[in-house]
Amino acid sequence: MFKNSLYILASILFLSSCQKVIDVDLNDSNPAYVIEANLYEGTNDFQVKITQTTSYFGTSNPTPINDAIVTLIDPSNVTHSVPSIGNGLYKLPSFSATNNSKYQLIVTAGGKTFNAASTMPFHTSIDSVTYEDFGGFGGGPGGGGGNPNDTYLLTTHFQDSIGIPNNYRVILTRNDTLLNKPFDYYLFDDKIRDGQYIDAPIFTNFFSEGDSIDVELLSMDAGVIDYFYTLSDILTSDANTSAAPANPNSNFSNGALGYFGAFTRSKKSIRIIK
Repeated sequence: MFKNSLYILASILFLSSCQKVIDVDLNDSNPAYVIEANLYEGTNDFQVKITQTTSYFGTSNPTPINDAIVTLIDPSNVTHSVPSIGNGLYKLPSFSATNNSKYQLIVTAGGKTFNAASTMPFHTSIDSVTYEDFGGFGGGPGGGGGNPNDTYLLTTHFQDSIGIPNNYRVILTRNDTLLNKPFDYYLFDDKIRDGQYIDAPIFTNFFSEGDSIDVELLSMDAGVIDYFYTLSDILTSDANTSAAPANPNSNFSNGALGYFGAFTRSKKSIRIIK
């Protein structure tokens, strides 16, 4: 995260898109609130992070916000208070979330109220993960880093839900190291493959014999994947070609940056052997 009002989440870093991005006002006196919230299917701790940006020309880190009022509204319209645990973090322990359901998050801070809604889609399960040696085609743009031994391409296989718009992100962990650089993003949807059995080659990274890889498939709604598309655009673009700094599109109201995402997820692990 830059130490200014140019907000980029480096912690959650291949697809470029022509999505619209938002120009940043470099006004030295107007810091923005940044809200990051991930809600996962099943019973998990629901955690929200809230910070406030400094001015564009400032040198300090974003300020943690510990006095916000954070409320999660479930599909039954029941409200759940999310208490502060310090350092800008808020946590609701052991919250049970269900797929095909809409959730709303309300954050009040500094006299302003920010709203976001996210629909947790139907669950999509990875059926299998396979790999193929592309000999001589190694060194993928993400995890490969030009290593000539990185010649193995992974493909994720799963059944897409028919008649339901689905949006996906694949997250890879190689030998216990999360691959989170800009070109590690793998985002796609089912617009031309609705209801089909999908074989998704992960061209963002190539791997070597002996690697152990965790493959996680996240499903999300259109507003959340729009955030990730625009974030990917920013992180992978050449700064010299950008007319002005920009932020990812947010699904929060009232000028807050960040996102509230309700996700389903499925994970498979594989080890590459000959």
